[in-house]
Amino acid sequence: MRPHLRALFTLVGLAAFTGPLGAQSSAILDIDEALRLSVDSQPGLRAFERTAQAYEEAAIAAGELPDFRLFGGIRNLPVTGGDAFSLDAERSTARFIGLGRRQTPGARRRADSARLRAEASATDAERELFARRIEREVLIAWTAVIEAQEQQTVLQNLIEQRQSRYSGAEANIPTGRANSADAIAARAEIAATRAEIEQASGDEAMGRAALSRWIGEAAQRPLSGYMPICRVSNVGLARNSIDEHPQLELARRRNWVADRAVDVARADRQPEWGWSVNYGNRAGGRSDLLGVELSIDLPFNRERLQDRRVAEASESAAAARNRLEDRRRELLAELDQAIARMNAAEARLRTIAEQTYPALRAAEQAQEARFEGGGGSLESVLIASDRTTRIALDLVEQRADVARASADLYYYTDECET
Repeated sequence: MRPHLRALFTLVGLAAFTGPLGAQSSAILDIDEALRLSVDSQPGLRAFERTAQAYEEAAIAAGELPDFRLFGGIRNLPVTGGDAFSLDAERSTARFIGLGRRQTPGARRRADSARLRAEASATDAERELFARRIEREVLIAWTAVIEAQEQQTVLQNLIEQRQSRYSGAEANIPTGRANSADAIAARAEIAATRAEIEQASGDEAMGRAALSRWIGEAAQRPLSGYMPICRVSNVGLARNSIDEHPQLELARRRNWVADRAVDVARADRQPEWGWSVNYGNRAGGRSDLLGVELSIDLPFNRERLQDRRVAEASESAAAARNRLEDRRRELLAELDQAIARMNAAEARLRTIAEQTYPALRAAEQAQEARFEGGGGSLESVLIASDRTTRIALDLVEQRADVARASADLYYYTDECET
């Protein structure tokens, strides 16, 4: 977890509905610990580190000259006639041993080494991007678990209310203030609400499964019961900071890899040469022989071979620069969409929390008071209670929408206020 993460998040719970904690406080998992675990115990991040190290090792090897070649054999050995396979029948027959090496030009070796180091740097950027994605996934999975828990709390409260009203309906049947249909309806609604709780419980399990992808068994611990929120304080700064996003840093390093590939292609136009020295021994007291050989590539077809490879690498590098700019525009658009989703979700949340829910709750209380005073009907109370519960569930959903939009905002920019 990055050091500044704690300062970016405030753990804000739903004021009216607190999710169940369910275990001793010492076992409670908070969001900071979850984010830390997602990085500390993530094998995918370690894989990027090892891949980068592999490129570094390859870069060292690429900068070195090829190994020497040791060779030997027999030259001019007769294979027909009476002297077939005789080592001393022909004056030219000799046993020889030699040493040689291809002399790869220094510019080519340096270019290959630089390209591999650029690959290592790009892999490091991939790791940072993966870590940012993990954080967003953890925040989203965390939100799903808390949302499901809050839904269960709201629905369980509704069951308790309906059980009380079911008992009241049965008690009021003899007086005529309620009938058997009211009692049956209350009991049916209790069963339907239990089914909704089962659904929310399944959603919680799925959220924990998603969380376990990143933090393992710790996902089964009771969560702190809050949804993390991060808000953008300055849209202009947020848009400017998009240039520092890991996706763009990765694209820039991929540009570097493409530029180094151009250097490799250009260095390949320098001909490679080689040398060898061999010593030959002849039988029959004949004098030994010394041989020296040189070889060099002849790039007679440079225009259609080496130059075409340089052009190919150059076009690939230009395409990488185009992709960088395209990705920057895409990220800006996605950031703007995340800000819009956040603003819309918060606006809906405020409307529901400050206007809709209080009004429906007041209407429910009025119906209850009227029924207890001898007026109205149980059916009216049940309808008012159901409306209040549905809007309470909507309140939970809107709060989760704010948290999900917040996770996106954090993914796109570190500029936010708590």
